[in-house]
Parts: sequence; C-alpha cells; structure tokens
Amino acid sequence: MFDFTAAEDDLPSSVWELGIYDAHCHPTDNYKRLAEALGIIDISKLTIMATRLDDQVKVRDAATQYPERIVPSFGYHPWFTHLLYTSPMPPESKYHHYRSVLLPEPPTEFMDLLPDPVSLSSFIEILIENIETHKNALVGEIGIDRSFRLPKSGKLISFEESDTDDSSSASSEVVNGHNSSDTKKLSPFTVKQEHQTEVLLAQLRVAAKFRRPVSVHGVQAHGILYEIFSRLWTGYSVPTRRQKKKEKEEQKFVKLDMEDGTPKSGNDQLPFPARICLHSYSGPPDQIKLWTNRKLPAAVYFSFSILINSRYGDKFKQVLRAVPDDRLLVESDFHMAGKKMQALLAEIVKFVCEVKGWELDQGVRTLGNNWRAFVYGTDDL
Repeated sequence: MFDFTAAEDDLPSSVWELGIYDAHCHPTDNYKRLAEALGIIDISKLTIMATRLDDQVKVRDAATQYPERIVPSFGYHPWFTHLLYTSPMPPESKYHHYRSVLLPEPPTEFMDLLPDPVSLSSFIEILIENIETHKNALVGEIGIDRSFRLPKSGKLISFEESDTDDSSSASSEVVNGHNSSDTKKLSPFTVKQEHQTEVLLAQLRVAAKFRRPVSVHGVQAHGILYEIFSRLWTGYSVPTRRQKKKEKEEQKFVKLDMEDGTPKSGNDQLPFPARICLHSYSGPPDQIKLWTNRKLPAAVYFSFSILINSRYGDKFKQVLRAVPDDRLLVESDFHMAGKKMQALLAEIVKFVCEVKGWELDQGVRTLGNNWRAFVYGTDDL
C-alpha cells in the first residue's frame, strides 16, 4: 500500500504546462479549501465527483465558480444507495425500506440510526437539472460495490470542512474515506446488489439520454458491471467493413467514431453512454480485452490512482500494460485539493510512464489527449 504522505511532486513546470488532468477526485468534501487550492496547484483540470444528495450542490457551485478548472460529475455512489427507495410510492416506514435493501436483515436498533430514505425519482430530477445546466458534466460517481459494509454508527464518514490540511500525516484509511477508528467498526450490513443495480441503471439512462460520459465505481463487481453494460449494448455494435457492404438488416448497427465512441450519424436514442471510465480499475488484466473490443458501441477508459491501485503490486503493472494507450487515464481520487493532491497525481503519472515505457513528455501528452477524448469526445482543447 502506497504511503500517501511520501508522495512527491518532482515534475518540472514544463511538464505541468503540457496539461495534466485529474480524471476523478472529491475536493468538495473540503469545499472551503477549494478556492485557495486552485490558486496554488498546477493541475490543468479537476474532474470532481458527487456521491450523495448533500454534495450535488457543492459540485455544481464549484463548477459554476471555476469553469476553467473544474469539470463536474453528478451521481449517486453505491455506498449511499441504501438511502434511496426505488418504489413509486414511499415505503410504509424506514424500517420496512431498510429491511428490503440491506443484508442481512438489520435489527431495529441499527435502523434507528439511519435517516428516512428519499426517492430515487427525486434524485434523478436533481441529476437531470444539473446535467442540463452544465453542458460538459459527467454522470458519476456511480457503480456497484459488493464489499462495502455500513459502519456500526450508521453514518458514512465525510471530510466536510475537516481541520486536517493536505500535508498532514493522516493514514491511508483517512485518504480513502474513513477514519481509522470507524473503519474498524463496520457492521455486517451490505446493500443488496439488486438495489445498487436499480440505482445504477436509472443514472445510466440519464447519461444515455444526454450522451454524457460516466465515471464508474466497481469493487468485487467487474464481471457484474460488464454484464450490465453488455445487456445495454445488445443489438448494437460497430459494423465491420464486410457487414457495411452487405447492408445486413438482422442486426442494428450504430455508426460510431472509433476514437471516442460518439454517434456520427442518425438520431436514434442510444440506451447506453458512449464513453465509460472504470475508475481506479482493480479487475483482472485479461478482462480488459472484453472492455476494449473495438466492436463495442462505446469507448471504455481505465483510470488509475496511486492510492488505490498501488496496493495490487505486480498485478497493477500487468493491468497497465494490458490497457490500450489511448484508453488510459490518471486520477488522484483524493478528498482535498492542494499540493498533496498534486503530488499524488504526479506519482501516478510517473508510475504509468515508467510501466508503459513512455518518455515523460510523451506520456503526459497521451494522457491529456485521452482525458479530453473521454470528457469531451475529442482530443481538442
């Protein structure tokens, strides 16, 4: 596991000037520090993720205030999906709801700690409003997490207005969203996969409708996520030259730009987003070929952070080598903008370039082109 306190930014200013982009981060967890941090960091743009109801407005406000530095991403993280009910009508009680979405069935004493759930439909209305307001916004962080367990306190940890600055000696457990004491006090309760999937699909429909890229969280769920997207792709593919010549009608084909997956002809509504990022990808190297098959009607990218992915050792290097050069992104996945975030991004850039055998300038240009292709559908500025 990488010691984030040892992260060092020793990249020359000339390299930062080429453009280095953070594909996934959470600095609105410390919103008051964001403005000051943007004045001292060299990161070209931050792709900022929303995760729950109370931070959608923070991501929106940050993007409105700093449009040149921030690309917003609005979504509902799988860790928080138990707080949503998906039925058309409100549940009989919060106890009825939590018994239906948590495994094993929680006791009343635990459910007493949990708030009343809100409707998925009300969140989707908020999501659509934010997506319509911000023309370059992504949908994320969304996904499936089969390993996450709710804390015994019933409260998920937030760093909102933390007194800890970005140069502190906090542990890696803090970096990843939990303080050390609460990390050790996990309940046995998990959110049913079916419930997580329902919330995920609702958000994917929004991304598809507005043709926005998505940032996807997957833990112990890589096969499941591939199955979910495969079902959405059913009946769609990039036609081969032979198929184009024969003009076969049995299969519906969507003509897509092979670089970024954006539809180039026709006005048919696609049932899936054209561009997908599997953030901090931790799946097996051999599965990458499935996600990057050039016949798929979507472009799938893989983003990596030194904080998360370094724990996988040699497997991480194997994964990096397996990812096509034009589908690779870098991220900090850090909760606070500032010099520590910049150092973490510098570390992953250096590591990727070393494993890929890229010269630093070449690697930074490649990663920058990839980020622009993922976010905007083009490598143009």
